[in-house]
Amino acid sequence: MIYISKGIVQEKSTERNIYVGRGGQVFQLTKVEAQLWLAGKFGFYETKNSSQERAIEHLYRMGLVEYESEDTLVARYRILTRCVLCAATNSNLSPVTGRFEASILNWLTKAGIRLSMAELVYLHERQIKATEELLYVDNRQKLVETIYTKENIFDNILECQMEHAACRDKVTAAVMVLLKNKKIVIL
Repeated sequence: MIYISKGIVQEKSTERNIYVGRGGQVFQLTKVEAQLWLAGKFGFYETKNSSQERAIEHLYRMGLVEYESEDTLVARYRILTRCVLCAATNSNLSPVTGRFEASILNWLTKAGIRLSMAELVYLHERQIKATEELLYVDNRQKLVETIYTKENIFDNILECQMEHAACRDKVTAAVMVLLKNKKIVIL
């Protein structure tokens, strides 16, 4: 089983007690759950045994992780489609490692809406540039109309379509670089 953690560590956390904020709630994690949540904070992590899997299932019920039973590139994409990707507050302080990662971060920081993983893949699959007429709150309707058409407006159709996109793995890898470099957070 692989998983990724969701939420933000709260300031009152200590080595023994991790407090994680997500969705307006704060959860206290101790022992195994705290260790597992921290292991998946900046990337995918694979469980080692059935007791860890039970702990991950409990964290999942709390809304603090997303997981898949096997570690494949498709599974990693699917996990990220169930997460909210947000630019970190410090995302503009230091340069990003590559141009592609910078492009993803630019979309996440300036889109005017919270872009999903599938929407990011769609934008890069169609080579849609982050231009002024698609960025910021005033232009979010234009961006939505650019992404969603009569072919993909139905529930979860875009996620399924982008699962087969040629750039899916490249976008997934770029998102993971941004997460590891603390440029984004996953909620």
